[in-house]
Amino acid sequence: MDIELDSDGAGPLKGITVLDVTSMITGPLCSQMLGDLGADVIKVEPTHGEVARWMMPPENGGLTGFYCQMNRNKRSIAINLQQAEGVEILKKLAAQADVLVENFRGGVADRLGIGYDALRPLNPRLIYVAITGFGPSGPYAERPAYDPIAQGLVGMMPIQGKPFGGKPQLIQSAIVDKTTATTAAGVALAALYARDAGNGSGLGQRVDVPMIDAYAANSLPDMLAVDSFQPSALPDAEPLAVLRTFATQDGYVVGMALQDNHFRGLCEALECTQLLQREGMRNVGERISDFEPWLDAIEAEIARWPTDELLSRFEKHGVPFGKVKTVREFAEDPQAQHNRTVFDAEHPQLGTLRYVRYPGHFSETPASLRLHPPRLGEHSDAILQAAGYSAASIEALREAGVVA
Repeated sequence: MDIELDSDGAGPLKGITVLDVTSMITGPLCSQMLGDLGADVIKVEPTHGEVARWMMPPENGGLTGFYCQMNRNKRSIAINLQQAEGVEILKKLAAQADVLVENFRGGVADRLGIGYDALRPLNPRLIYVAITGFGPSGPYAERPAYDPIAQGLVGMMPIQGKPFGGKPQLIQSAIVDKTTATTAAGVALAALYARDAGNGSGLGQRVDVPMIDAYAANSLPDMLAVDSFQPSALPDAEPLAVLRTFATQDGYVVGMALQDNHFRGLCEALECTQLLQREGMRNVGERISDFEPWLDAIEAEIARWPTDELLSRFEKHGVPFGKVKTVREFAEDPQAQHNRTVFDAEHPQLGTLRYVRYPGHFSETPASLRLHPPRLGEHSDAILQAAGYSAASIEALREAGVVA
């Protein structure tokens, strides 16, 4: 990911304008991805700032670390949407935008007068991406939905918890929020293609991205296999038994040794070739029929070795295993450094900031860092001037508390 601060960049979405009327993780991360790809992202915040600006330390110069990870490559305008003049500003911005992303709940956008039906007459080309919890309609539509609620609903928590005493387990990360963000970014790109491709309609559309649908689409394909053919007499989906963490003398490793060549290499590397002749372990068919005996056996063998020596032996024998690392250790991993998966960039006031790169490596239209996360309302004047407001009218809006 290139660092091209204060430049226009060369990403594939150069020339596309995105309005980000979101907060926290899902919406901001979605629009950040579009910004990484070259879009001009205008972040519309309340005049007190969105919650991610102040909810979690560390804080430096009006930015929190949490806010920084979701809001690079954006310009900020602070608008009070509780005032009619604020709504009018948003409508003017929407009239000139290509994409609007919002994650309001319970029909708030419609009540404010900034829903799709209100904005479409102003801009028929607008792609309106609404990120919802459960869906735009239906029995749960009005309920608030947060990441753990969606995790609980979709069905993965019991599966996640079965190896840990049977108690359902949450994934210790906002996995639903981030999954939905990635999904919503892809949906926005598809809608842009439907509008602008050679055989495109030339028109925008509303696209709803429910969190439970996004998470289900990403987490259930392998779990739903037992119900592929209906009606199903099979028991509920089980955890993938081969997904086990193995303790070494000084750490942990993970990997896969299910195939015959991998299991043979593992036994040779660990000097336990007697396992190759043990009933239940002689071939992949036997190992698939009952995972526990051979996994328990190799767990005991792996525990005898230091991590680095173990992985060196596995590499020589073509056994796909790797070390379990912390986030900070991952940042120092040679492949991560080669990919610049985690990269640093200098901020003129705040020093060195660390980011996770956009994952796509483009040969001709690279993603880039062009703007550090903005201070609240940092670009209000420039955005309003581009929308047609005079200096005097901008000052009047500021004095009235409409913008900050």
